[in-house]
Order: sequence, then C-alpha cells, then structure tokens
Amino acid sequence: MPQMKIGDYLFKRLHELGIRSVFGVPGDYELALLDLVADNKLSWKGNPNELVASYAADGYARVNGAAAFITTFGPGELSAYCGMAGHYCEFVPVVHIVGYPTVNAVRNKAIMHHSLGDGRFDMYEAMAKHIMAATTVIDHPPYAASEIDRVLNTMMRESRPVYIGLSVDIAYEMISDVPLSCPILMTLPANDVALESKVVTEIRSKIEQAEKPIIIVDGGAVRHGVLPETEKLAELTSFPVFTTAMGKSGFSEESPLYAGVHTGAGTHPGVAEALESSDFVLWIGNYPSDFNTGEFTTVVKKEATVIDFQRFSVSVLQSLNADLSQNKLIRAVQKVTWNPYPPGDFSPSEALKQDFLWPTLGDFFRPGDIVIGETGTSAFGLCDSRLPKGVMMFNQTVYGSIGYATGAIVGVAQAIKESEGKWKRPILVTGEGSMHLTIQAIGDMLRYDLKPIIFVLNNGGYTVERLIHGKTADYNDVAILDYSLLAPAFGPAFESKYHGPIKTNGELSELLKEPSFGNAGCLELVELILEPLDAPKAVIKTGAAINEFNKAKAEKGHKETNAVRVQGV
Repeated sequence: MPQMKIGDYLFKRLHELGIRSVFGVPGDYELALLDLVADNKLSWKGNPNELVASYAADGYARVNGAAAFITTFGPGELSAYCGMAGHYCEFVPVVHIVGYPTVNAVRNKAIMHHSLGDGRFDMYEAMAKHIMAATTVIDHPPYAASEIDRVLNTMMRESRPVYIGLSVDIAYEMISDVPLSCPILMTLPANDVALESKVVTEIRSKIEQAEKPIIIVDGGAVRHGVLPETEKLAELTSFPVFTTAMGKSGFSEESPLYAGVHTGAGTHPGVAEALESSDFVLWIGNYPSDFNTGEFTTVVKKEATVIDFQRFSVSVLQSLNADLSQNKLIRAVQKVTWNPYPPGDFSPSEALKQDFLWPTLGDFFRPGDIVIGETGTSAFGLCDSRLPKGVMMFNQTVYGSIGYATGAIVGVAQAIKESEGKWKRPILVTGEGSMHLTIQAIGDMLRYDLKPIIFVLNNGGYTVERLIHGKTADYNDVAILDYSLLAPAFGPAFESKYHGPIKTNGELSELLKEPSFGNAGCLELVELILEPLDAPKAVIKTGAAINEFNKAKAEKGHKETNAVRVQGV
C-alpha cells in the first residue's frame, strides 16, 4: 500500500483546494514541517509577524476560495488569533496550521518553551475553539488522514476557519495515501425536494403580490459565492438592486438595475427614498451588523415583507430562478429613476475633501481591480465610489480590526499573481492610524513583487474615532510619519514610487489622469492630505448614531444599577 508523510498528506489536501501559497512565520516547532511545503507544489510566503500572516491569508482566501498559514505553538498562534476571529465572523475559509512540541514532550508534561510552564499543552487550542469551526491536534498517526479531512471538510462547508495542530515529529510519520482518492467536499448538501418546492412556490406568490419589490445584495451573497445566481435573479425579475457596505461590488454598478448602496442613516437621499417606498425585499445574505446598517439605522420600512436568503438555505435561489425562467413574471418594470451617486460641485484649487475624493477614486478603478477599504473612513467612503463591472471590493465590515487591510492586500496581491490574468491590480485604501498596526507588511509587498497601489488618508495624526467621541482628546492622536520614506525603509533594494503629498482636488485629479500612474509595475503609495475632522457624510452620521447608541446604553445601565442599589438598601 503506498505510503506518505502526514505533512505531505496535509499539503496535498491544501493543493487540492486550490491553495498555491502558504503564509506564516517560521518557528522551531514547525521548521521541519516547512521543509515539506515546496515538495507539494506550494510556495512559502513568510511574513514579518503572525498577525500580518493571518490577514494575508484572509485576503488570499477571499479571492482564491481558501487559504492556509502556519505558526508555531504558543506565542505564534496567539499573535494570530485577532485575524482568526475576523475569519470566523466574516465567513472566510482559512486553515491555521500550528507546529506543536514532540508527542513525548506533551505526554510527559515537560516544561517546554512557548508553554505556560505548567505541563499543559491544550490551553491554546481550547482558546481557539471559540473562533474556529473545527479544531484538531494530531498526535496519533492512524487518525491523521481522517482528522485532516474532517477539519478541512468543515472549513469548506461552513466557510469558516479551522485549526490543525501537528507535532514536529508526527509530520514525518508515514500513513496510507488511499484517503486522497476521496476529495474534500466543496458544496453544500442537497435540499429536501418537497420542502424546496414549497418554499419556491411561497416566494413566487409573495413576489406576484408585491407592488414595489427590490433586491438587496449583502455580505452573505459575496462571502458564500451566490453572485451568479443573484445576477440571474435580477435579470429575471428586473427589480432594482441595492447593495450594502458589506455587499459592495456584489452587483454590477453598470447595470440599469443598479440602485445604490444602503448604509442606514448615511444612505443618499434618493436611494433612501426608494428603499423606504419598497413593500417587498429579496435580501440575499443579510448581515445586519452595526457598521453594515449605520448603527442599526436601516431605511427599509418595518412593514415591508423581507425574504432573507442565508447560507444553509441559499441554494433555493437556483430553483427559484428556474421557476421564474419557465414562468415569466407579468408585471410593470420598476425602473431606477434616481441617481445612486449624486454629483457634487468642487473647485480644483480647494483643499482635498472626502466628498470629492471618493467619487473621483471611483473613476480610477478598472475592471479586474481588487480594492480593499480599511475599517472606518475608507470602508464607508468607498460606498460613494462608482465601480465598473468586474471590480471586487471588500472590507472587514463586522470584526473591524484596524490594520486588517494593509495585511490583507498582501494575500490579495499574491492571489492576483496566481489568477492567470483574471484579476489585475491590488488597490489598498487605508487611514494612517490603521496602517501603523501592520505597516511591516510593506516589506512583503516589495520583496514578493506584489505591486499594490496604496492610498493613505493622512488627517494629520487624527483618527476617525474623534467623530464618535473625544474630538479634542489626545487619546485619538497617532504618530506622524514621513510616508515618502516607507517603501525605501522596508525595501531599499526594490523599486517603488511615492506620490504626494496630495493637498487639493486638482492635484488628485491630475495624478489619477496621469497615464503612468497605476501602471508603474511597482508599489505606488499616494499620500492624501485631508482636514482633521473631514469625513464622508455616512461616517459622520454613523458616528453620531454610534455615540447616541453608546450613551443610551450607558444611561440605561446607570439607571438599572441605581435601581438595584435601592432594592439592596
């Protein structure tokens, strides 16, 4: 019976899932395992720290469909858990592989480095269980293949992260390669036919009764891969299609059916009026988080009928489309008569403003671009950027870990290199404060020749949190850097270009129209100088909503505490 190393088995499974690059940070408990990476047609893409590795894996998985990164036991894995929590709540399939001490060391409860010095070796996995869809620590060869397959099947089925611990000596133990003949499951189980038919009939009935039906494409539609079905649904119904901040780029904005972005209180007036007048919503992948709804300030009226399609029932879309194809809807088409992106009036000589920046950036984007917006200003601002068909855009809407986007663009750019021309340019839009957390990732961008285009919003050391609370508080300050020196500092041997500082509307327009910009074949960093408290209208309105929400909760908690004290007396 053919045999192979357990480490080889694991890496062959990753290759089967379409993974071609593995991120991470080397550590002594995993070094022997890393020797097997290249043997299995995978490339090692090491990172400056484990947090960047986890973010890079996130970006890679969103483009590629799955990702993997490797860290050492203890400090290595704990440093990555912030990224893994983001994978979990944002439905990103990433396998975190952890190099463990030898089996004998663990069984004998030896005091090993990276442990807590008390003979326990299961505490880190116990922590991980809260932010993983499945975990395993392989210390017995006969169960290795089945455990690897169980965990990877869970990752793909639930589209969430998983954890595989592998002792340094176990990686080289031999097992049968027979299980490789049974592939990892990439699709969800089939629906109950009778129940599916009943659901489709019910949905169609409600569609036919609706007077002003619409479709909203949310983050779940993007994360769970149902955009083709969603596009077909729009084509068959001719309903106006809105997206959310999390669903941005999930539907072509060049389509005559495209109706704008739903951002709660920050929604443009014409778009908000159309949403408020709807009596029926086909909501694909609804994810009603605070940032995704403008702090729960939704503008879809409560009386509207909402059909909510979620991951483990969303395959009904295919059957619904089949029904609508066979039996055409007979109804008047509700045309989009409002402008999803109302124009503004700006002078070229004026200081650069956020309300000018975002629509202007939209004109710079091209089909094939992948754009990441950082949590906060960038994520909200990009909702005002019109996207051409064929652009992918995302941010970490739910978990909102600042610094995410700078690390994630590393994985995005690597996936672009491997896409054989399907995707073109990696574009990062981030704030100065956020970039500080993962700025070391610039070294990876340069040494791996990833060629990102980076727009840095420089508000003079002031963070967006000032718009929520503490406008003059020094705890909202960040260090001021010389952005022209970043690329030369992190990669002096590699070509790069700095553009800026851009201070006026006209300077930005001229840069974006320059033929060589965005096509330089190297990392390009643009520094945008903005006024300290300038922000997109959606951020200002959402910030006010967050402040009011927090104050209301605090006041309620204060009253409840006082009531308890009185009862105690």
